[in-house]
Amino acid sequence: MATLSKIEPQPPRGIKYMLGDETWLAPADRSPMRLECEEWGNLGPMELNAEIKPNKAGFRVRNTTILAPTGALGFTEIDGVYFWTDTDVWGRSAAEREARAPGPHPNDLSGAA
Repeated sequence: MATLSKIEPQPPRGIKYMLGDETWLAPADRSPMRLECEEWGNLGPMELNAEIKPNKAGFRVRNTTILAPTGALGFTEIDGVYFWTDTDVWGRSAAEREARAPGPHPNDLSGAA
């Protein structure tokens, strides 16, 4: 894993995960790689952040999306600072991800007799 650059702006506190670049889709159909951050105002009866108000669905969550630069597949935290990395959450590089990109899904019955 190599760090590529510092994430700017730094993501907020909360739950962080990568989305996009869906390897099961054709490259033209994939969404942009991005870091998603969820900040929750409460978890059941536990108050986390009173300033987060309910969204349209009634959940007290604030989402932040940060688009990844070209070549970034993941992120890491080093001394409290977040950086983009060239590997995904499973430690796979772009070449390894593409090599494992499936053909038709095993549960796809569209070609079944």
